[in-house]
Amino acid sequence: MLTTLLVVSMLLAVGGAGAAAWVLRDGGDTPIASTWVDVRPEVGGKAIDDVLTRHAAAVRSKSLDAWMADVDQSDPGFAQRQRQEFENLTKLPLAEFSFERTVQPARKMAAYLPSQLFDRYHAAARVIAVTVRHRIDGVDSVPVATPWLAVFGYADGRWVIAGDGVGKAMPTGAEGQPWDAGEPISVVRNDRVVAVLSAGAADNGKALLQLAETGLRQVAQVRPSGWDGKVLLTAVSNKQIFDTYFAESQDRVARVAAIAVPYYSSVTEWSARPTYATTRVVFNPAELTAPKAELQHDLTHEFTHAAMGPVTGPHTPRWVVEGFAEYVAYKDGKYNAAGIRAVIGDLSIDKFPADKQFYEEPRNYVGGWLACRMIAETFGEAKLIAFYEGFMRMSEIDSVSREVLGVGRDQLEQQWRDYVAKQRK
Repeated sequence: MLTTLLVVSMLLAVGGAGAAAWVLRDGGDTPIASTWVDVRPEVGGKAIDDVLTRHAAAVRSKSLDAWMADVDQSDPGFAQRQRQEFENLTKLPLAEFSFERTVQPARKMAAYLPSQLFDRYHAAARVIAVTVRHRIDGVDSVPVATPWLAVFGYADGRWVIAGDGVGKAMPTGAEGQPWDAGEPISVVRNDRVVAVLSAGAADNGKALLQLAETGLRQVAQVRPSGWDGKVLLTAVSNKQIFDTYFAESQDRVARVAAIAVPYYSSVTEWSARPTYATTRVVFNPAELTAPKAELQHDLTHEFTHAAMGPVTGPHTPRWVVEGFAEYVAYKDGKYNAAGIRAVIGDLSIDKFPADKQFYEEPRNYVGGWLACRMIAETFGEAKLIAFYEGFMRMSEIDSVSREVLGVGRDQLEQQWRDYVAKQRK
């Protein structure tokens, strides 16, 4: 083993073609090993595209040998993770599945290269932005795009899949898909829900499906159309799947029971104009043992987000998004005045909470719920839904409120304050 290696990378123009060479030296002037990697887009890119095409075909044909043929076998741990990923993929009811290389700046992608893979491959390693395009049979009406940062290494004259990118700034959903569980999964389903659980949890899955059906019925009473009405639910024991969605706010993980994640026809971080496709629901595994009533509420809340996903945009206030989900979840009337007073406590009810501060105070969920309930009781439930949808066309609360409810923001906030004051008595 050499203790000191100097890697020299350079680009050479040979007859108009591009090539990259890296040379290992032992600290002296004499090179001890070298290799050439053709980086011309029409060569290197095509070779990687071919690997991705074969890799996706292996899933569709359920051929483990074909899947592993393009995987670096020198790292036993990574090879085993790849086998598990393949097994998980083939358990899912995939109606469509493909990998698509998505061109991104090399410098940006290089930031996701794990150090151990650089040490192994040096200049012959690339992080490739890959769009995983898939459709769950019976759930998705259109293909859904999720991101994969694949590390390719050049060895023995060919490109192989050598690992996965790392970093807190990875695109939404990277390493957070059901097949990324890192453990065997089981899949249970009915006509409207596909639930992915840890292997051996099928009995729990049946109970979860029953709760899910109740939740979907509750949502349909308020929002009967405008969405597919079907959901992919992930509830595996590996907490990393859930934590992935909180890379920038790990302090919130313990306070969140589940999350509804909107997905699009292309990866949002890699696309200028993504089109909404669906919403996935991912459970915090720590909450799966919660009381039945609590799980029921959480499912209904998240399914409401899924139902409103097509009409939720960057201008929809957080208090409207979360408040409406609570409004639907509590539509069965299972709450009492004393409980509301206890939860509200000394929460300041003055101005509608700003998005940036909304999640800093958990009781803002209650404030948002009461605001939405007040709008429904004062103006009618149809107006509440129209108010929610109005933010797809307008960005200001005042504008939406005047057009839909006939009152300005100031008057709406006063009605909210008066309504909350009554709940506190």
